[in-house]
Amino acid sequence: MSCKNCDTAYAGTHIHRQEAFQKIFFEIKKRQRMMAASKPEDMRCLQCKKLFSPAYDQVNGCWEFPEISDTGICRKCGKLNHIRQNIEKCIQNAGVPLKYQRCTFENFHLTDENYLGVVTCRDYVRDHSPDHPGLYLFGVCGTGKTHLAAAIARELILMGRQVVFTCVPGLCFEIRKAFDKDSKITEQNAVSAYISSEYLVLDDLGVEKPTEWVKKTLSYIIYERDNMFKPTIITSNLSLDDIASHIDRRTASRIAGMSRIIRLQGPDWRLKKHL
Repeated sequence: MSCKNCDTAYAGTHIHRQEAFQKIFFEIKKRQRMMAASKPEDMRCLQCKKLFSPAYDQVNGCWEFPEISDTGICRKCGKLNHIRQNIEKCIQNAGVPLKYQRCTFENFHLTDENYLGVVTCRDYVRDHSPDHPGLYLFGVCGTGKTHLAAAIARELILMGRQVVFTCVPGLCFEIRKAFDKDSKITEQNAVSAYISSEYLVLDDLGVEKPTEWVKKTLSYIIYERDNMFKPTIITSNLSLDDIASHIDRRTASRIAGMSRIIRLQGPDWRLKKHL
């Protein structure tokens, strides 16, 4: 049996809550109308001209443009400007050897023999298919493969891409450091750094002694990057048939499936300098 006084008190409390909720709802709607009325128009980046919408800062109670800096330039343009101003340092940090840090497409020695290969490398920077995101540059010694790989790395860095550049013997040396008893990283950690990089340049594939560990490590890195559609740029003195014999047929097959294949032809420019 219910108490009339309790029922009356409950009803009063319920009505009071409804009134409180309605008041809060009204205040929210009022604030939303005020926010909408004060919302500024989209702002255009002074550099790339892209439009950005404002976001309301609940803490400061005002509209802000989080993607636009005080200079009127968007964060992406600001990042690219910083890279351009510090390109040599960025290239060094990417791992490009000192000898090749100033290599560009403009200072590459262009000939009738290598013209098509150079054009393909330039096109690769501008557009590479998600299905074939890699590049395999092969040819005899001294034809400029590493120069072109460094030029590609430079252009990608200037576009704000993350690039890791390493020669294959250097990669193996760095991963082997994980085996040292005082190492702070595991082999898996070391390998993951090469797998996770947005772009990976592997210079001189095939010059290292093809031990079982080397074969397994290189195959695993290429296998994982292929599965994740991550662009891998490889230079080698060996054709893919040679890679199949020297390292592993499955690895050669994966490289063929994930890459544009470019045979760079021409003389050995290092020898030609001394003739």
